[in-house]
Amino acid sequence: MLILSIQHVTNKMQLAKNIYSADGNTLLAAGTRLTDGFIAKLLHFGVSTVYISDKYTGKIEVDELVKTQTKNDATRITKEVMDHIRENKTWNGEEIQPVIASIIEELLLNHDILYNLVEIRAMNDYHYAHNVAVCILSLMTGIALNYNYQKLKHLGTGALLHDIGKAKISFKILNKNGSLTQEEYAEIKKHPQFGYDILKQCDSISEEASYIAWQHHEKFDGTGYPMGLKGTDIYESARIVALADVYDAMSTDRVYRKRFLSQEVIEYIRDQGETQFDPELSKVFLENIAPFPIGSMVLLNTGEKGIVINVPRDFPARPVIKIIFDHAGLYFKKSVEKDLKKDLTLFITKALKDDEIDAIG
Repeated sequence: MLILSIQHVTNKMQLAKNIYSADGNTLLAAGTRLTDGFIAKLLHFGVSTVYISDKYTGKIEVDELVKTQTKNDATRITKEVMDHIRENKTWNGEEIQPVIASIIEELLLNHDILYNLVEIRAMNDYHYAHNVAVCILSLMTGIALNYNYQKLKHLGTGALLHDIGKAKISFKILNKNGSLTQEEYAEIKKHPQFGYDILKQCDSISEEASYIAWQHHEKFDGTGYPMGLKGTDIYESARIVALADVYDAMSTDRVYRKRFLSQEVIEYIRDQGETQFDPELSKVFLENIAPFPIGSMVLLNTGEKGIVINVPRDFPARPVIKIIFDHAGLYFKKSVEKDLKKDLTLFITKALKDDEIDAIG
């Protein structure tokens, strides 16, 4: 199983994982042999990255942190809530609580699993699926910090609804394919205040969840918005959501740029310690992230290239690699696995981007 940009997908390649819309419908099922028509369909829906089955690694089972159905339910409910806000319909906030409870329950059961997948989503549905990913990442951090159940509920609710203020921003600005004008960016920067105003009017939403929507763009050094808060003047839960928000945004394809590799986003967050992010929370957050997710193609210090097929919780930077190319760039004729946790002479020099990956099928 290999993560591959849609631009590098060719006829007869086989999907390794289902692709869903924001409504939870399957756009294309795992096992589908891709044709020009299917590739065009994925491009139409804004899907730019897929998991492809390959003849070298075979079928890789990836343990799910949160069930696909739960994530689909959360994405659908988030879309419904934001649609209600756009249409000025009433809502009471109760509808999101069952799915928040499900996410918390599943994360508690799977607390020993890393965030280990590149989320494949239709770009047209980015804003809804992004909220769900931010919720999962935030709750993983809250669990690592030993938050009690009530505090996890507040964190999960605020994280899932952190961008609800964008329901008051036009789709033209939200989905613009290119740089925003100063006026458009000024409009975007209103969404935390809009979100706070929306949530504080809802009796079933806690003050903490409302403050998450209000403060998730504040920065630890005081250079964020809308209030320029600094350090611990920012709610701890909002500081967590700020990390999750940036991680998912950077590691996801957007209409105006390609996704950054997980390793690159991790390095960015580390570099921003004490400026953009709370340095102590950053450490806890990053302990839950696999720097080389399953399906990544990586380059070893030997010059060999391979696909990550397993990531140990205790040493995530030393995964199990299925070697595909030798140091000369030739296909390995035999199936060779190398466990970097056991062989300390080997290490990953970098994760490879699509244009650095040789043809594979």
